[in-house]
Amino acid sequence: MNNNNNLFKYIFAVVVAILIIYTMYIILHNKSDVTNTSLDQTSTLTNIQTDLRFAIAELDTINPLISNNRNVQEITKIIYEPLVTLNENYKMEYCLAEEIAKTDDLSYVVKLRKGVLWEDRTPFTADDVVYTIDLIKNGGFNSIYASNLREVIEATVVDETTLNINLSQSVPFFEYNLTFPIMCRKHYEEEDFSSSEKIPIGTGMFKISEISSNVIKLVQNEYYWNTDRKPMATEISINLYDSIGEVYTAFKNGEIDILEVKSSNVEDYIGTLGYNKIEYKSRDYDFLTINTENPILSEPEVRKALNFAIDKNNLVGSCLGKGYVASNFSLDMGFWLYTKDLNTRI
Repeated sequence: MNNNNNLFKYIFAVVVAILIIYTMYIILHNKSDVTNTSLDQTSTLTNIQTDLRFAIAELDTINPLISNNRNVQEITKIIYEPLVTLNENYKMEYCLAEEIAKTDDLSYVVKLRKGVLWEDRTPFTADDVVYTIDLIKNGGFNSIYASNLREVIEATVVDETTLNINLSQSVPFFEYNLTFPIMCRKHYEEEDFSSSEKIPIGTGMFKISEISSNVIKLVQNEYYWNTDRKPMATEISINLYDSIGEVYTAFKNGEIDILEVKSSNVEDYIGTLGYNKIEYKSRDYDFLTINTENPILSEPEVRKALNFAIDKNNLVGSCLGKGYVASNFSLDMGFWLYTKDLNTRI
């Protein structure tokens, strides 16, 4: 009986050992599969599309100082650069400028970034900035950036990397107006800028390599100064269309990769499936206020009570429709100066 028991215990132990080994094999095998899958998923992240297709409808000119096309202004930001730019919270960041000092209410000193090259390898200097300011103010082509420099009476070169800007009157946060693209003076020497057929050259991460009747080709600018912002895309095609309707059709047919629109009812034209959408809140707004000439409404407590009592979302939805949101203050759409305590003020 003892022998049978010992034999049974031996067989049982062997079976248990086999089961343990098999279980460990399955676990390790599955773990290996998961690891491989993870590696495969990670590796697909490196298979990023390096050639992108954008669109412009009703192109007037690719020159950003002259163009009145909003898509041109947006797309060419990767070709032509300003002295300063605004981040996602509308806070100023230096670009071609390295420092801007306000010496008094009417005078500014701008120090430029050193070592910046135009795409033809000529140095970027203060002379280019003064040239651009003069073009915008006196070029005769009604640039969309003219209002940025309305109070500028003079811009003068101090040295290759320094210039002075003088104003006719004080402009609060004037530095925020220096977001216009800078043009190269030497590129247009002895030419009429407004009628020139030359393709503008820039200091940005991309440059124009080809322009035809239906596409503008961009490639990486090998002399781009900001090595920390090397783009993953190597080539960009800007497809040209006669109308926004053609752009919508091209997007639905997969002929373009990225579509930038300002319309609040774009889904009516391109549907809701087959693409990812990112919404950015703009700073355009309709302003509704209370008549404080009324003795009752002049009391802050009454205005605060009305502020909390009014269903703003329902009001916006019924009057303006979808695509609009209620705002308590003109700065609350991601602006860096906005604080939540402004919600209680009216």
